[in-house]
Amino acid sequence: MWAVARVTNTGGLRAVRASTISTIVALIGVFAFTAVPNVAMAQEDAHRAWLGVALEKNDAGTVIAKHVVKASPAARAGLADGDALVEVEGIPITTPSQVIARVVLAGPGSTINLRVRHGTINRTVSATLVAFPGPEEILRLDKVGTFAPDWSGATVVSGVLASNMAAIRGHVLIVDFWASWCGPCRLMAPKLAQLHAMYGAQGLIVVGFTDDAPPHAAQSAQAMGMTYTVASDTASRVAGDYGVTALPTLFVIDKRGVIRDVHVGYDPGGSGMLEKLIQTLVVEP
Repeated sequence: MWAVARVTNTGGLRAVRASTISTIVALIGVFAFTAVPNVAMAQEDAHRAWLGVALEKNDAGTVIAKHVVKASPAARAGLADGDALVEVEGIPITTPSQVIARVVLAGPGSTINLRVRHGTINRTVSATLVAFPGPEEILRLDKVGTFAPDWSGATVVSGVLASNMAAIRGHVLIVDFWASWCGPCRLMAPKLAQLHAMYGAQGLIVVGFTDDAPPHAAQSAQAMGMTYTVASDTASRVAGDYGVTALPTLFVIDKRGVIRDVHVGYDPGGSGMLEKLIQTLVVEP
């Protein structure tokens, strides 16, 4: 179990993701993860209810399901991306905070009823809430088994960055999201450099994305020993497309472009499992 170090930095990933993160019913924030045991954190998560939908209020004042996490209570209830949330337990919804409050009050194991609209069709869905599974498990539910998103708008600061995912089909890929201010990211970088050195000849490509500005990203990458490709994504578009809400976050992608695993945070005991997965993927056809 990992402890969470809350981050107070502003700008970049923190600022761009803030509006979405603040409306996630799971109440996820942006964290940096370390490998310090924290039983209290696990107990807190067990008592937090989770619906699994990111909400936003559009220009018309309607609360919209911006993204429904795969296999979440919301998804199992039939809630879909783009649905307008009209009522929760018969009460008109005017802000995302109303849904969040209802989820918090209900608790894990409870059922909440939502009146939703998609186009001209209205329907009622009932979602049975579960305990908050944690950021890493949420990303696994949502991303593992899906094709990795393309990237665009990033500036290469070291190495070579393919124009898109299609250009590197046939290669195993590690995509890591990091920042210079993130202490655990500094611990992760040497491990990734080592994997790149050991398996690069077998087709492994490692790419590190940061929202640090290019000059600072280049300087930090060199100081942290990042011998692999590093790109600056100051608008955090790539991080947003991958659903990143914590640093470091790492995605392992197979030769077909399918996400096979997700790692959130740094755990010194987890590097062996990561290497075993890489060993398996590089020999797959």
